[in-house]
Amino acid sequence: MLQVAIIGNPSARGFPRAVDAVLREVAAVGADAHVLPTTLAEPGGPQARAARASGADAVVAIGGDGTVREVATELAGGGPALGIVPAGTANLFARNLDLPLRDPAAAARIALGGRDASVDLGRVALTRADGSRDPERVFLVVAGVGHDALAVEAASLRHKRRLGWVSYIALGARRLGGPSFAVRGRFDGGPVETAHAWSVLVHNAARIPAGLQVVPGTRLDDGLLHVATVSPRHLAHWGRIAAAGAGVARAEGILRHRDAERVTLGRVDDLLPVQLDGDAAGRVTRLDARIDRAALRVRVPGSMS
Repeated sequence: MLQVAIIGNPSARGFPRAVDAVLREVAAVGADAHVLPTTLAEPGGPQARAARASGADAVVAIGGDGTVREVATELAGGGPALGIVPAGTANLFARNLDLPLRDPAAAARIALGGRDASVDLGRVALTRADGSRDPERVFLVVAGVGHDALAVEAASLRHKRRLGWVSYIALGARRLGGPSFAVRGRFDGGPVETAHAWSVLVHNAARIPAGLQVVPGTRLDDGLLHVATVSPRHLAHWGRIAAAGAGVARAEGILRHRDAERVTLGRVDDLLPVQLDGDAAGRVTRLDARIDRAALRVRVPGSMS
């Protein structure tokens, strides 16, 4: 009998409804399931390790990008296929996989019966002010430094539950006129470059809410990181940046794109605030990111072959 591990975040919005949807789909396909709730101390990684060790045929993650990232970290490199039922704030990874965001039953059907696809993961190591280097960790969609990270820091759990992804937008809007950060960057071992930027965003894929793409044309399986340097010089430039994200205009000089397999970002005169997939990651002197090609098998819309 097919063995399914369901790893869910009980604090996520709509968690009970999502669990019920997955269990109904498990019964419909004649499988057996175990529900493994996450906790603050064990936010998904230990549960995914246990599922992999027990020989689970499929793993379904219920939650937002944080929960999915924890599970994906353990399943990368040959684990069972990961199905996702979105139940978080922004659900950026699910958006880029074209998964249903507001229909747990449809997402559950894809999680158990969809097509397997291999997608890239980002990996990042952070160097702290005391010179210590964090162990390398996964990001699904974006690692960002600058004001976007400060907005993420300010988006408390209460705001996220009440307003959803709008909480990030609202808090980010308060920082639109904030001063630029001086950032050094190096791409695929090339020369060091310096820029003054509101934020620098290192994307694995770049679709965000409201139909926008920070870096148009990216895919989760293109084997590249996509770097967006956002450098508005006054508030009116945000209109051009938004239009560029919608694909209806260009924002030359204030929104710069480049691709690389490896990216290093560092401070010039201050620590850089960092966010990973909408979760604050503290302040650093240096960020080293790389692409991990075809690292994760996920279930996406379409019939299994």
